[in-house]
Amino acid sequence: MREFFEKGEMLVKELITENDRLRSALETREEPATVTAEKQGGGGVKVTRDNMVELLMMRISALEHECDEIRKIAGNVEEESGGFRSRLDSLESEHYHLASMFVAGSQFHSATSFEEVLRTTTEILLNFVGAGAFVIFLVDEERQVLFPVAREGGKAEEIDELELTGDQAGPAQAALVALGRPWKHGDPDFKMGNELINLPLVSGTRLVGVARIESFLAQKHGFADNDHQLLGLISEHAGIGLENAWVRAHAKEVPMQRQSIEHLVGA
Repeated sequence: MREFFEKGEMLVKELITENDRLRSALETREEPATVTAEKQGGGGVKVTRDNMVELLMMRISALEHECDEIRKIAGNVEEESGGFRSRLDSLESEHYHLASMFVAGSQFHSATSFEEVLRTTTEILLNFVGAGAFVIFLVDEERQVLFPVAREGGKAEEIDELELTGDQAGPAQAALVALGRPWKHGDPDFKMGNELINLPLVSGTRLVGVARIESFLAQKHGFADNDHQLLGLISEHAGIGLENAWVRAHAKEVPMQRQSIEHLVGA
């Protein structure tokens, strides 16, 4: 690439030098004199007062052709470079997404209490999904209601319970109960109002909670393709984490015994 630009620069300098030499020669002679063009591509072409302009125009035309070739090559290089840049940006985005999924999954797996699961869910919604305001509800299975336990962008105490069944429950609540599995891309948003999505938190077929995302952070304007995979991960892993935390909180601590373990594993 540098060679082409250097060649063009040399030809322009050569043209200027030759033009100055011809003009100087003509001014110092009273009669039309002729000089030989050293580098006109035609070898031995005589330059006179009459044909000087024509020869210079030919030289300029040759330079313009050379410049066109340079521009063409430069354009091809730029296009190829742009393709590499686009691919690099795509790889960086994919790397960030995979790292986000790994971190999110690891945090859920290490969470053992309700507090840890809720904190992990909050951090992932904030830092990876870009949610600016949201409420996390848990299910009161006896009363069949959703009650708020955590909120970003306000106090949880200000949020009312939501009926899951009965006369006060709408079609969104009925659809949440009927889903029976973790949310995935393409599923409904289960909207009950102006929120962005009511994300079910599910363990197996058991609905244990809902994350109601109300708005994004200021710098975010919508869900990206990768966000849907994160939402699916939250739907499943937060649900499993919450159920495990509930079981752990109510489990009686029993010493591990070989006979009991072999019975459990079918040995």
